[in-house]
Amino acid sequence: MVMKKSIEKFAAKKLGKELAAGIDHFQRVYKLAKSLGLKYDDQILHAACFLHDVGEGEPHQKFAVKTAEKFLKSINFPKEKISLVKEAILEHVPLGKPKNNEAILLHDADLLDFLGATGVTRLSIGAWDWMEKDSLEGILEVLKRFRKLASENLVLPKSKKLAKEKVKFMGQAIGQLEKEIK
Repeated sequence: MVMKKSIEKFAAKKLGKELAAGIDHFQRVYKLAKSLGLKYDDQILHAACFLHDVGEGEPHQKFAVKTAEKFLKSINFPKEKISLVKEAILEHVPLGKPKNNEAILLHDADLLDFLGATGVTRLSIGAWDWMEKDSLEGILEVLKRFRKLASENLVLPKSKKLAKEKVKFMGQAIGQLEKEIK
């Protein structure tokens, strides 16, 4: 439990105030990942979920791996598990190819957090913050692209089922936004 708190404190310090990918995102992803039905090592899954976006730079997953590895070593995280945390972080992106259970769970949970009302909110912020979009048309483009990327790259059947309602909502939000800005 002490190690979990250390990881969460570190993640909050790195990105706690980040609106689209901060501590609340990490908490949602961890909760969702645990519910997707695969067996998992909680120590690996927790670390991966809370550290997957802590890298500064692009591609963010590669920077996150370096930051996470250094931090995990500093708190004496089990050495034999660090490589699995790193794999999960590297493969959490939409086009990632996760192989172990923890990587699959993080991948799908992170993609699901790009869908639905949460996804519309996160991507609207992220379009400006991460992708430097400065118009509603630019945000609309990001919403469309990520709805497709996220929904088409989910691995687990349960994730695909959960995505259906979220994708439907995003379609309605995108349609409404298109009407309002044209």
